[in-house]
Amino acid sequence: MSLSRILAFSILTVTSVFAKEDYTPRPLRELLPASVFTAPAIHPAPDFDVSEEIKAVFYETLPYKGKSTRAFAYYGIPKSDKPVPAIVCVHGGGGRAFEEWVQVWNERGYAAISMSLEGHMPGEKRSEKLSHPHSGPKRAGRFNDSRVPLAEQWMYHAVSDIILAHSFLRSLPEVDPERIGVTGISWGGILSSLISGVDDRFKCAIPVYGAGFLYESLGHFSSVKSDSQKFWDPSHQFKNSDLPTLWVNSDRDGHFSLNITSRSYELTQDHAQILISPGMKHGHHVGWDPVKTPEIYTFADHHLKGGESLGQITQQPSAKACLLKFQSPSPIKEATVHYLTEPLTYREQPKDKHPRPSTWLTLDANIDPANQTVTAELPAEAKTYYVNLSDERGLRISSKLIEISAEQDLEPGK
Repeated sequence: MSLSRILAFSILTVTSVFAKEDYTPRPLRELLPASVFTAPAIHPAPDFDVSEEIKAVFYETLPYKGKSTRAFAYYGIPKSDKPVPAIVCVHGGGGRAFEEWVQVWNERGYAAISMSLEGHMPGEKRSEKLSHPHSGPKRAGRFNDSRVPLAEQWMYHAVSDIILAHSFLRSLPEVDPERIGVTGISWGGILSSLISGVDDRFKCAIPVYGAGFLYESLGHFSSVKSDSQKFWDPSHQFKNSDLPTLWVNSDRDGHFSLNITSRSYELTQDHAQILISPGMKHGHHVGWDPVKTPEIYTFADHHLKGGESLGQITQQPSAKACLLKFQSPSPIKEATVHYLTEPLTYREQPKDKHPRPSTWLTLDANIDPANQTVTAELPAEAKTYYVNLSDERGLRISSKLIEISAEQDLEPGK
Protein backbone atom coordinates (compact mmCIF):
# COMPACT_ATOMS: atom_id res chain seq x y z
CA MET A 1 0.00 0.00 0.00
CA SER A 2 1.39 3.43 -0.91
CA LEU A 3 2.22 6.04 1.75
CA SER A 4 -0.59 8.28 0.46
CA ARG A 5 -3.12 5.45 0.85
CA ILE A 6 -1.80 4.64 4.34
CA LEU A 7 -2.17 8.32 5.30
CA ALA A 8 -5.70 8.48 3.88
CA PHE A 9 -6.67 5.27 5.70
CA SER A 10 -5.20 6.56 9.00
CA ILE A 11 -7.17 9.81 8.80
CA LEU A 12 -10.37 7.95 7.84
CA THR A 13 -9.88 5.58 10.79
CA VAL A 14 -9.36 8.26 13.45
CA THR A 15 -12.21 10.33 11.98
CA SER A 16 -14.62 7.40 12.19
CA VAL A 17 -13.46 6.56 15.74
CA PHE A 18 -14.32 10.02 16.99
CA ALA A 19 -17.54 10.18 14.99
CA LYS A 20 -18.72 7.42 17.36
CA GLU A 21 -17.66 9.57 20.34
CA ASP A 22 -15.27 6.97 21.73
CA TYR A 23 -13.01 8.98 24.02
CA THR A 24 -11.26 6.04 25.62
CA PRO A 25 -7.62 7.05 26.22
CA ARG A 26 -5.23 5.02 24.09
CA PRO A 27 -1.63 5.30 22.89
CA LEU A 28 -1.71 8.32 20.60
CA ARG A 29 1.06 6.91 18.45
CA GLU A 30 -1.42 4.30 17.20
CA LEU A 31 -3.67 7.09 15.88
CA LEU A 32 -0.98 9.07 14.05
CA PRO A 33 0.00 8.36 10.45
CA ALA A 34 3.46 6.83 9.98
CA SER A 35 4.42 9.78 7.80
CA VAL A 36 5.02 12.05 10.83
CA PHE A 37 8.06 9.94 11.71
CA THR A 38 9.75 10.71 8.39
CA ALA A 39 11.31 14.01 7.31
CA PRO A 40 8.74 16.41 5.81
CA ALA A 41 9.16 18.34 2.57
CA ILE A 42 10.81 21.69 3.23
CA HIS A 43 10.10 25.05 1.59
CA PRO A 44 12.82 27.63 2.42
CA ALA A 45 11.60 31.15 3.23
CA PRO A 46 14.78 33.22 2.79
CA ASP A 47 12.92 36.53 3.11
CA PHE A 48 12.47 35.70 6.78
CA ASP A 49 15.97 34.39 7.53
CA VAL A 50 17.44 35.91 10.69
CA SER A 51 21.14 35.27 10.04
CA GLU A 52 23.51 32.81 8.40
CA GLU A 53 22.86 30.44 11.29
CA ILE A 54 19.10 30.93 11.83
CA LYS A 55 16.96 30.17 8.79
CA ALA A 56 13.24 30.36 8.09
CA VAL A 57 11.27 27.54 6.47
CA PHE A 58 7.81 26.20 5.90
CA TYR A 59 7.56 22.43 6.31
CA GLU A 60 4.70 20.28 5.11
CA THR A 61 2.29 19.02 7.75
CA LEU A 62 -0.82 16.83 7.80
CA PRO A 63 -3.82 17.64 5.59
CA TYR A 64 -6.69 19.55 7.19
CA LYS A 65 -10.18 19.08 5.76
CA GLY A 66 -8.68 17.89 2.49
CA LYS A 67 -6.28 20.81 2.21
CA SER A 68 -2.49 20.47 2.31
CA THR A 69 -0.90 22.42 5.18
CA ARG A 70 2.46 23.81 6.19
CA ALA A 71 4.00 25.13 9.42
CA PHE A 72 6.37 28.08 9.60
CA ALA A 73 9.56 27.60 11.63
CA TYR A 74 12.93 29.09 12.50
CA TYR A 75 15.79 26.67 12.89
CA GLY A 76 19.44 27.25 13.67
CA ILE A 77 22.57 25.13 13.70
CA PRO A 78 25.75 26.32 15.45
CA LYS A 79 29.01 25.94 13.59
CA SER A 80 30.73 22.68 14.50
CA ASP A 81 33.06 20.16 12.91
CA LYS A 82 30.84 17.29 14.10
CA PRO A 83 27.09 16.67 14.50
CA VAL A 84 25.56 18.63 17.39
CA PRO A 85 22.73 17.84 19.83
CA ALA A 86 19.39 19.54 19.24
CA ILE A 87 16.22 20.79 20.91
CA VAL A 88 12.65 21.12 19.65
CA CYS A 89 11.10 24.25 21.23
CA VAL A 90 7.30 24.25 21.64
CA HIS A 91 5.63 27.62 22.24
CA GLY A 92 2.66 28.33 24.48
CA GLY A 93 -0.82 29.69 23.75
CA GLY A 94 -0.74 32.79 21.58
CA GLY A 95 2.95 32.19 20.88
CA ARG A 96 4.80 31.86 17.61
CA ALA A 97 8.04 30.64 16.12
CA PHE A 98 10.64 32.36 18.33
CA GLU A 99 13.98 33.02 16.64
CA GLU A 100 15.40 34.28 19.96
CA TRP A 101 14.62 30.94 21.61
CA VAL A 102 16.53 29.18 18.84
CA GLN A 103 19.44 31.54 19.42
CA VAL A 104 19.53 30.81 23.17
CA TRP A 105 20.06 27.12 22.41
CA ASN A 106 22.46 27.80 19.51
CA GLU A 107 24.69 29.78 21.87
CA ARG A 108 24.92 26.67 24.04
CA GLY A 109 26.01 24.43 21.20
CA TYR A 110 22.60 23.02 20.23
CA ALA A 111 20.72 23.03 16.97
CA ALA A 112 17.15 24.13 17.63
CA ILE A 113 13.82 24.58 15.91
CA SER A 114 10.86 26.72 16.97
CA MET A 115 7.70 26.43 14.91
CA SER A 116 4.33 28.16 14.85
CA LEU A 117 1.60 25.75 15.92
CA GLU A 118 -1.28 28.20 15.46
CA GLY A 119 -0.99 28.83 11.73
CA HIS A 120 1.11 32.00 11.85
CA MET A 121 4.02 33.45 9.93
CA PRO A 122 5.94 36.71 10.58
CA GLY A 123 5.31 39.99 8.81
CA GLU A 124 7.73 42.87 8.37
CA LYS A 125 8.54 42.41 12.03
CA ARG A 126 9.46 38.91 13.14
CA SER A 127 7.23 39.33 16.19
CA GLU A 128 4.14 39.79 14.00
CA LYS A 129 1.75 36.86 13.66
CA LEU A 130 0.09 36.82 10.25
CA SER A 131 -2.12 34.07 8.85
CA HIS A 132 -1.02 32.23 5.73
CA PRO A 133 -2.99 30.18 3.18
CA HIS A 134 -1.40 26.84 4.12
CA SER A 135 -2.24 26.88 7.83
CA GLY A 136 -4.07 24.10 9.65
CA PRO A 137 -6.64 24.52 12.45
CA LYS A 138 -6.39 27.24 15.08
CA ARG A 139 -6.24 26.45 18.78
CA ALA A 140 -9.79 26.44 20.16
CA GLY A 141 -9.58 27.48 23.80
CA ARG A 142 -9.02 24.58 26.19
CA PHE A 143 -9.86 21.63 23.92
CA ASN A 144 -13.10 23.30 22.80
CA ASP A 145 -12.83 21.42 19.49
CA SER A 146 -12.53 18.03 21.19
CA ARG A 147 -15.83 16.73 19.81
CA VAL A 148 -15.05 17.21 16.13
CA PRO A 149 -13.31 14.37 14.24
CA LEU A 150 -9.81 13.77 15.61
CA ALA A 151 -8.05 14.68 12.36
CA GLU A 152 -9.69 18.13 12.52
CA GLN A 153 -8.65 18.95 16.09
CA TRP A 154 -5.89 21.41 16.86
CA MET A 155 -4.13 19.10 19.31
CA TYR A 156 -3.88 16.35 16.70
CA HIS A 157 -2.18 18.77 14.32
CA ALA A 158 0.00 20.39 16.99
CA VAL A 159 1.31 16.99 18.11
CA SER A 160 1.95 16.00 14.49
CA ASP A 161 3.71 19.30 13.74
CA ILE A 162 6.08 18.79 16.68
CA ILE A 163 6.94 15.24 15.65
CA LEU A 164 7.49 16.39 12.05
CA ALA A 165 9.83 19.15 13.28
CA HIS A 166 11.76 16.48 15.16
CA SER A 167 11.88 14.33 12.03
CA PHE A 168 13.22 17.31 10.08
CA LEU A 169 16.03 17.93 12.58
CA ARG A 170 16.97 14.25 12.54
CA SER A 171 17.37 14.40 8.76
CA LEU A 172 20.03 17.14 8.89
CA PRO A 173 23.62 15.89 8.61
CA GLU A 174 24.79 18.59 11.04
CA VAL A 175 22.54 17.17 13.80
CA ASP A 176 23.15 14.05 15.88
CA PRO A 177 19.77 12.27 15.68
CA GLU A 178 20.49 10.33 18.89
CA ARG A 179 20.85 13.51 20.97
CA ILE A 180 17.61 15.47 20.56
CA GLY A 181 15.35 16.72 23.35
CA VAL A 182 12.08 18.63 23.55
CA THR A 183 11.05 21.55 25.74
CA GLY A 184 7.84 23.52 25.86
CA ILE A 185 6.30 26.45 27.72
CA SER A 186 2.69 26.65 29.03
CA TRP A 187 0.59 25.00 26.29
CA GLY A 188 4.00 23.91 25.01
CA GLY A 189 4.52 22.27 28.41
CA ILE A 190 1.30 20.33 27.90
CA LEU A 191 2.42 19.30 24.42
CA SER A 192 6.03 18.47 25.28
CA SER A 193 4.94 16.31 28.23
CA LEU A 194 2.40 14.54 26.02
CA ILE A 195 5.02 14.07 23.27
CA SER A 196 7.36 12.45 25.81
CA GLY A 197 5.04 9.44 25.77
CA VAL A 198 4.48 9.42 22.00
CA ASP A 199 7.81 10.02 20.24
CA ASP A 200 10.36 7.69 21.83
CA ARG A 201 13.13 9.01 19.57
CA PHE A 202 13.57 11.96 21.96
CA LYS A 203 16.21 11.61 24.66
CA CYS A 204 14.80 14.04 27.25
CA ALA A 205 11.83 16.34 27.86
CA ILE A 206 11.59 19.63 29.77
CA PRO A 207 7.96 20.79 30.19
CA VAL A 208 7.69 24.26 31.75
CA TYR A 209 4.44 25.16 33.60
CA GLY A 210 2.28 22.72 31.60
CA ALA A 211 1.84 19.16 32.89
CA GLY A 212 -0.62 16.29 33.05
CA PHE A 213 -3.77 15.80 35.16
CA LEU A 214 -5.17 19.07 33.82
CA TYR A 215 -8.66 18.11 35.01
CA GLU A 216 -7.37 18.28 38.61
CA SER A 217 -6.01 21.79 38.22
CA LEU A 218 -6.95 24.39 40.80
CA GLY A 219 -6.18 27.16 38.30
CA HIS A 220 -7.46 28.05 34.84
CA PHE A 221 -7.39 24.50 33.51
CA SER A 222 -10.04 23.42 36.01
CA SER A 223 -12.48 23.91 33.08
CA VAL A 224 -11.18 20.66 31.52
CA LYS A 225 -13.95 18.27 32.60
CA SER A 226 -15.50 16.32 29.70
CA ASP A 227 -14.31 12.91 28.52
CA SER A 228 -13.48 14.35 25.10
CA GLN A 229 -11.26 17.02 26.70
CA LYS A 230 -9.64 14.49 29.03
CA PHE A 231 -8.71 12.36 26.03
CA TRP A 232 -5.87 14.84 25.43
CA ASP A 233 -4.54 14.83 28.97
CA PRO A 234 -0.76 14.25 28.73
CA SER A 235 -0.77 11.76 31.62
CA HIS A 236 -2.44 9.17 29.38
CA GLN A 237 0.67 9.24 27.18
CA PHE A 238 3.64 9.80 29.51
CA LYS A 239 2.49 7.31 32.14
CA ASN A 240 4.15 4.47 30.20
CA SER A 241 7.22 6.43 29.11
CA ASP A 242 10.72 6.23 30.59
CA LEU A 243 11.99 9.43 28.95
CA PRO A 244 14.16 11.51 31.35
CA THR A 245 11.98 14.50 32.25
CA LEU A 246 12.45 17.73 34.19
CA TRP A 247 9.13 19.17 35.38
CA VAL A 248 9.39 22.94 35.92
CA ASN A 249 6.74 25.18 37.46
CA SER A 250 6.26 28.19 39.71
CA ASP A 251 4.67 27.91 43.13
CA ARG A 252 2.30 30.77 42.15
CA ASP A 253 1.34 29.98 38.56
CA GLY A 254 -2.33 30.71 37.92
CA HIS A 255 -2.58 28.60 34.78
CA PHE A 256 -1.13 25.31 36.05
CA SER A 257 -1.53 24.67 39.75
CA LEU A 258 1.33 23.05 41.59
CA ASN A 259 -0.58 19.90 42.54
CA ILE A 260 -0.76 18.70 38.93
CA THR A 261 2.94 19.30 38.34
CA SER A 262 3.78 17.34 41.48
CA ARG A 263 1.44 14.51 40.53
CA SER A 264 2.97 14.36 37.03
CA TYR A 265 6.38 14.11 38.67
CA GLU A 266 5.22 11.38 41.07
CA LEU A 267 3.95 9.30 38.14
CA THR A 268 7.36 9.55 36.44
CA GLN A 269 9.74 9.93 39.38
CA ASP A 270 11.83 6.86 38.55
CA HIS A 271 13.12 8.80 35.52
CA ALA A 272 12.21 12.41 36.33
CA GLN A 273 13.06 15.40 38.50
CA ILE A 274 11.05 18.41 39.54
CA LEU A 275 11.94 22.08 39.98
CA ILE A 276 9.50 24.37 41.79
CA SER A 277 10.72 27.92 41.29
CA PRO A 278 9.43 30.30 44.01
CA GLY A 279 7.50 33.25 42.58
CA MET A 280 8.45 32.50 38.96
CA LYS A 281 6.23 34.49 36.60
CA HIS A 282 4.41 32.99 33.63
CA GLY A 283 5.71 33.68 30.14
CA HIS A 284 7.82 32.57 27.21
CA HIS A 285 10.95 34.63 27.89
CA VAL A 286 10.79 33.82 31.60
CA GLY A 287 10.25 30.16 30.80
CA TRP A 288 13.46 29.84 28.79
CA ASP A 289 15.62 32.39 30.65
CA PRO A 290 19.02 30.68 31.21
CA VAL A 291 19.85 33.05 34.08
CA LYS A 292 16.62 32.59 36.04
CA THR A 293 16.25 28.87 35.31
CA PRO A 294 19.70 27.48 34.47
CA GLU A 295 18.53 24.04 35.58
CA ILE A 296 16.83 23.60 32.18
CA TYR A 297 20.17 23.78 30.40
CA THR A 298 22.08 21.70 32.95
CA PHE A 299 19.45 18.97 32.61
CA ALA A 300 19.72 19.05 28.81
CA ASP A 301 23.54 19.09 28.93
CA HIS A 302 23.54 16.03 31.18
CA HIS A 303 21.29 13.96 28.93
CA LEU A 304 22.44 15.25 25.54
CA LYS A 305 26.10 16.16 26.13
CA GLY A 306 27.14 13.95 29.03
CA GLY A 307 27.54 16.89 31.42
CA GLU A 308 27.10 16.92 35.19
CA SER A 309 23.62 16.19 36.46
CA LEU A 310 21.35 18.13 38.76
CA GLY A 311 20.97 16.90 42.30
CA GLN A 312 18.52 14.08 42.91
CA ILE A 313 16.14 13.55 45.84
CA THR A 314 16.27 9.84 46.58
CA GLN A 315 13.73 9.80 49.43
CA GLN A 316 10.80 12.20 49.57
CA PRO A 317 9.42 13.78 52.75
CA SER A 318 6.15 12.37 54.06
CA ALA A 319 3.37 14.28 55.83
CA LYS A 320 4.89 16.12 58.79
CA ALA A 321 7.99 13.92 58.80
CA CYS A 322 10.07 16.43 56.87
CA LEU A 323 13.05 14.21 56.15
CA LEU A 324 14.49 13.69 52.72
CA LYS A 325 17.60 12.08 51.26
CA PHE A 326 19.56 13.31 48.29
CA GLN A 327 22.48 12.72 45.96
CA SER A 328 24.31 15.53 44.23
CA PRO A 329 27.47 15.95 42.14
CA SER A 330 27.92 19.33 43.86
CA PRO A 331 27.59 19.92 47.64
CA ILE A 332 24.16 21.09 48.77
CA LYS A 333 24.63 24.46 50.44
CA GLU A 334 21.05 25.51 51.15
CA ALA A 335 17.77 23.74 51.96
CA THR A 336 14.52 25.65 52.34
CA VAL A 337 11.02 24.57 53.27
CA HIS A 338 8.26 26.55 51.54
CA TYR A 339 4.94 26.10 53.31
CA LEU A 340 1.33 27.26 53.55
CA THR A 341 -0.84 27.32 56.65
CA GLU A 342 -3.80 25.94 54.69
CA PRO A 343 -4.47 23.26 52.07
CA LEU A 344 -3.32 24.28 48.61
CA THR A 345 -5.95 26.79 47.48
CA TYR A 346 -5.95 29.05 44.43
CA ARG A 347 -7.92 32.29 44.74
CA GLU A 348 -8.47 34.89 42.04
CA GLN A 349 -6.30 37.95 42.58
CA PRO A 350 -7.88 41.41 42.19
CA LYS A 351 -5.01 42.90 40.16
CA ASP A 352 -4.59 40.39 37.33
CA LYS A 353 -7.59 38.03 37.82
CA HIS A 354 -5.26 35.01 37.97
CA PRO A 355 -5.90 32.43 40.70
CA ARG A 356 -2.91 31.95 43.00
CA PRO A 357 -2.14 30.47 46.43
CA SER A 358 -1.65 32.65 49.47
CA THR A 359 1.90 33.80 50.23
CA TRP A 360 4.32 30.94 50.86
CA LEU A 361 6.23 31.09 54.13
CA THR A 362 9.77 29.74 54.47
CA LEU A 363 12.07 28.17 57.01
CA ASP A 364 15.62 26.89 56.79
CA ALA A 365 16.10 23.13 56.88
CA ASN A 366 19.08 21.27 58.33
CA ILE A 367 21.58 19.67 55.95
CA ASP A 368 23.60 16.62 56.98
CA PRO A 369 26.24 16.31 54.21
CA ALA A 370 27.73 13.09 55.60
CA ASN A 371 24.44 11.21 55.50
CA GLN A 372 23.04 13.21 52.56
CA THR A 373 19.86 14.04 54.43
CA VAL A 374 17.76 17.16 55.02
CA THR A 375 15.43 17.56 58.00
CA ALA A 376 13.17 20.31 59.30
CA GLU A 377 10.82 20.84 62.23
CA LEU A 378 7.61 22.02 60.63
CA PRO A 379 5.45 24.52 62.51
CA ALA A 380 2.18 23.07 63.80
CA GLU A 381 0.14 25.23 61.41
CA ALA A 382 1.86 23.96 58.24
CA LYS A 383 -0.63 22.21 55.95
CA THR A 384 1.16 22.21 52.56
CA TYR A 385 4.86 22.33 51.75
CA TYR A 386 7.72 21.47 49.46
CA VAL A 387 11.50 21.58 49.96
CA ASN A 388 14.06 23.20 47.67
CA LEU A 389 17.74 22.23 47.67
CA SER A 390 20.40 24.48 46.16
CA ASP A 391 23.96 23.36 45.45
CA GLU A 392 27.27 25.21 45.18
CA ARG A 393 26.66 25.77 41.47
CA GLY A 394 23.49 27.68 42.35
CA LEU A 395 21.35 24.91 40.82
CA ARG A 396 18.11 23.90 42.51
CA ILE A 397 16.02 20.76 42.74
CA SER A 398 12.73 20.26 44.57
CA SER A 399 10.79 17.68 46.50
CA LYS A 400 7.27 16.79 45.52
CA LEU A 401 4.41 18.80 47.01
CA ILE A 402 3.28 17.50 50.41
CA GLU A 403 -0.29 18.13 51.56
CA ILE A 404 -1.01 17.22 55.18
CA SER A 405 -4.49 15.92 55.82
CA ALA A 406 -6.37 16.48 59.08
CA GLU A 407 -5.99 12.76 59.88
CA GLN A 408 -2.20 12.91 59.39
CA ASP A 409 -2.09 16.00 61.57
CA LEU A 410 -3.52 13.99 64.48
CA GLU A 411 -1.30 10.94 64.05
CA PRO A 412 1.68 10.84 66.44
CA GLY A 413 5.06 10.82 64.76
CA LYS A 414 3.70 12.20 61.48
